[in-house]
Amino acid sequence: MIEFFKTQNPDIITIQEILRHLDDSVFENYKFQEKIEKAIIKTYPYKFFGSLWVTDKFKKDGVVYREYGGQVEQGNEIMSKFPIVEATNEFYYKNFSYNLDVTNWHIEDHGRAVQVVELNVENKRLKILNVHGIWTRDKLGDKRTIAECKYIIEVAMRNSDVPTIIVGDFNLLPETKSISILNRQFKNLIEAYQIKSTRPNFEDDKDNGNEVVDYIFVNDRIKVNNFSAIDIDISDHLPLVLDFEII
Repeated sequence: MIEFFKTQNPDIITIQEILRHLDDSVFENYKFQEKIEKAIIKTYPYKFFGSLWVTDKFKKDGVVYREYGGQVEQGNEIMSKFPIVEATNEFYYKNFSYNLDVTNWHIEDHGRAVQVVELNVENKRLKILNVHGIWTRDKLGDKRTIAECKYIIEVAMRNSDVPTIIVGDFNLLPETKSISILNRQFKNLIEAYQIKSTRPNFEDDKDNGNEVVDYIFVNDRIKVNNFSAIDIDISDHLPLVLDFEII
């Protein structure tokens, strides 16, 4: 990921599902955020981390199956070359929590939030919503994901004249009722650019490949110059790259 960021040199980076360690004792392979920030912080001095949960281990059916070595938080992050004027982390499902037992995670899930960040881009306002959506087994959504997308639209439309970008891993397929809610108000770049998959095809992950679950939506104050899903093996999702101008 670090090499990809350096090569692409984007002005703004949005990351979903990133770990931040709170104790020095945390195992090195879980110190994701620190390693990324140390490598590129001089280029991206403005950042905002939105926490979703904190824990030191996970238990499943009474047995510890993942040990972190100390306290870690998981959340979403935005890094920017431009100043952050205002930023909030707004929960639309449950709240920030201390998680230990994930036996029923697929049914209960954890707290979910949308980062709402306003940037000053050369004296122009830009609002970015960064989302890691509710997980459903078939990625067809449910009443929770419908409520999620309605909330995201409500937040995005608070100042409808502000150039706005909604980005993230929604865990939803394009034909779902949930995504159609966003399509009615914002331009879906996955649809406009006919992107067929946002997942790499890992041999050891049967759920990956030929699946769209990540999206970027823009309002009419954003001029899109180019948009693509880069076919590169740096994550279990392909990075989405947007070249745009503020109108």
